[in-house]
Parts: sequence; C-alpha cells; structure tokens
Amino acid sequence: MEPVASARRSGDVQRFVLPALLALLAAACSQSPTPTPLGSLVQPGPTAPELAAGTVSGHGMTLSAAAEPAVLAAGQPIEVEATVTNDGADPIVLSGSGSGIVFFSVTRFEDGLTLGDSLRTGDCVSHVIREPIVVPFFKSGGWSEDDPNADFLRAYFSDRELRLPSGTWRIDVAVLANIGEGCTGPPVDLGLSLIVTVAE
Repeated sequence: MEPVASARRSGDVQRFVLPALLALLAAACSQSPTPTPLGSLVQPGPTAPELAAGTVSGHGMTLSAAAEPAVLAAGQPIEVEATVTNDGADPIVLSGSGSGIVFFSVTRFEDGLTLGDSLRTGDCVSHVIREPIVVPFFKSGGWSEDDPNADFLRAYFSDRELRLPSGTWRIDVAVLANIGEGCTGPPVDLGLSLIVTVAE
C-alpha cells in the first residue's frame, strides 16, 4: 500500500479504515475464550473451593469420598463425606461392627501424627446394601495421658468438626467389613486416601 500523499485524501482513508477496525473488533469479541488445558494449575476461588475426591470399586460396590476444601487455613472446618454404592441389582450382604462399615483416620505426612485409629465395637451385625449409604466424617480413637500430644488430641476429639493444624494431611477412608453374614467371610478390601493442605 502506498502512503497517503496529501491531507486531501485523509477523509477517504478514514472512511476505509474505520469499517475495517470495527470488523476486527467484532471478530475478536465473537471468539469464545480458550479453555484451560487439563492439568494446569488453577487456584481455587472463594466461590469454588478446591475439592479432594476419590473413587474405588470392588466386590460389586463403589466407595467414593470427598473433602472440601482441599486447601485451607489452619482451624477452618473441612467437610468430608463417603458414599458406598451397590453397583448391581441384587442386595449386597456384609457383616461387621455395629458401629458401621465406613471408617476414617487422619494422619499428617510431616511427622506421622495420627488423630486416632478407627475404633469399632466388637459385635457382629449384618449390613445390607441396596441404596447408596452416605457416611459423613466422624472421629474415633483415643489417647494416653502420657502421650506428648495428649493436650492436642483432647482438644481434637472435643470438637465435632474436622479442624486441622498446618501441614499436609492424609484422610483415609475404608470399608471395614466381611462379605456375607457371620463376620467370617472374606474381608472387604475398599479404601482410598484424600490429601488436604493446611496453611498457617
């Protein structure tokens, strides 16, 4: 394109340039935003907290669990829920503790601090799975008064909410039962871990 030689032609140039600019702007606005590629790091926002979730299947069942938020500040409550689903049409009969079939435990990676092992009553009852069984997080366990973490554990178990100090924590979720009645059948081998990060 030749340069404009005189001001006499500037009016003509403006008439051609303005429609071209408007067309370019309209095309740019009509384009859809580029999707975020899978695997990229997306920081959780206040209305969409990051979720830690997992699923494992076996014995005709599926265990799924989620913890939210997965990245949080110390002292903030964490919502954890597990679901056991029958993947078939026929009822599944399990036997185990009257305390239930789903149990939770919490361990800090940095120092191995465990906030109570899963405690169950010693009775044997039948658990028949037809519809999904939803189990919210609950605490079970105990401690000795000569435990160096006794004060912390006492405070932990006195709070019904799951609140954790800083660190990287593993929340283990497991189905603890036997196939069939009588608590003598093969054990159910379903378990998964959720990872949450707690900042200072």
